[in-house]
Amino acid sequence: MKTKFIFPCLLLLTVATAQLRQQPALKGTIYGIVVGHGEPAKGLGLTAEPLGVALAAVLPQAKTNDKGEYRFENLPWRGRYTVYANDEEAGYSDISTGPAGNSHPAEVEITPEHPKAEFNISLPPKAGFIEIHLTNRRNGAAISGLRVAVTPLEKPEPPLFTMSCYSDHVILVPPDTNLLLHVKSDGFREWDESIGTGKPLNVPSGSRLTLDVQLDPSN
Repeated sequence: MKTKFIFPCLLLLTVATAQLRQQPALKGTIYGIVVGHGEPAKGLGLTAEPLGVALAAVLPQAKTNDKGEYRFENLPWRGRYTVYANDEEAGYSDISTGPAGNSHPAEVEITPEHPKAEFNISLPPKAGFIEIHLTNRRNGAAISGLRVAVTPLEKPEPPLFTMSCYSDHVILVPPDTNLLLHVKSDGFREWDESIGTGKPLNVPSGSRLTLDVQLDPSN
């Protein structure tokens, strides 16, 4: 089943990338100002992401200057774009406040006739931060690998996102939102507080929630 699911995705990615390469070269530019709480957002990391197309490429990155200004130049793909804050230390990510958590992000279009576009950004609230201290319940040893799934309480299927990472990685979640959290790790049973529907939580914007999680070995 997994092989049948993955193959069409890889095929779609290859076809979409090939189609983009066949298009005439385009050197697009997106520029604008980022404002948060009425003030210019200084030194904030941003990502420009094409919409409606699969890409096998690293997405363009930029940073704002002291005036909150940014500029993406020499963008190689025509079409619709969104630009979003992607700076986890500042409290923003594609999962918590970017297009991965927003089905209708603001957008701008780059075309051969209009290769430059202005896109000003008003920052949403910062994410909530979750820090998980993960240990083996049997011997107290730290567990290095972490797998989490986060779903909205009102609509738990499908998950808002799933993530595999080191257990010391701080997880960003949509702020002030009723969520359900599942915590797992390879070789261990799921966290007893998240088995079933998940662990309810709500993390205010910019706040940090620390969870001490003990897992039982699966054997």
